Amino acid sequence: MKKIGIIGCGKIAQVRHIPELYANPDAQIVGYYNPTRSRAEEMAAKYGGNVYDSVDALLAETEIDAVVISLANVAHAEVSIKALESGKAVLCEKPMATTLAECETMVAAASKANKPLMIAQNQRLTKAHQMARQMIAVGRIGRVVSFRTTFGHGGPETWSINPGKDTWFFDKQKAAMGAMADLGIHKTDLIQYLLGQNVVKVKAVLTTLDKTDASGELIGVDDNAICIYTMEDGAIGTMT
Repeated sequence: MKKIGIIGCGKIAQVRHIPELYANPDAQIVGYYNPTRSRAEEMAAKYGGNVYDSVDALLAETEIDAVVISLANVAHAEVSIKALESGKAVLCEKPMATTLAECETMVAAASKANKPLMIAQNQRLTKAHQMARQMIAVGRIGRVVSFRTTFGHGGPETWSINPGKDTWFFDKQKAAMGAMADLGIHKTDLIQYLLGQNVVKVKAVLTTLDKTDASGELIGVDDNAICIYTMEDGAIGTMT
């Protein structure tokens, strides 16, 4: 049985990570940390486990084998690296980090610590997607020469832990990126997973067309992304 620490008790942790770990007979949630302590206390009261006053305090707990990191985007790299250096396996929410350099540093830290680092690209775990990948790999649908995919919803102001126009998803200092990091990252990863290839060329427009913050100004991150991807074998498609 793996002993798990939860770092970040926002909406995705509350509706997915924590209840699913709680239901898993091979996992036990040992502790929680959240910048707003009351949220961690609510989760501990509901699912059991201890509440820690800081990330460092949770990572110092030798009983914990692995951590789930679901903090704001800008914290992913720093906390993941700390966790790996403390000997924990890491499941980090997407986006992996906010810069390529941060991502590469995370990979290096995992390699040095010899601990797993997984990013929560959950579209790879869907049975239909796994079957589609297999069908494409064995040629059952022929050669893929083009593709198109769209992913959209009403916006994080409708469901985030602090619903409304002041959600951290719209704050460039915390999120760094907008719709592309929230939605586009899933579809981009899925395209690569299904085709078994990497994107090698990109043309894209990332723009803010509609979403406004609490003051009525356009948000500081993108609310739309339209991308044209070229794959390793020359296939071309769109991701919106």
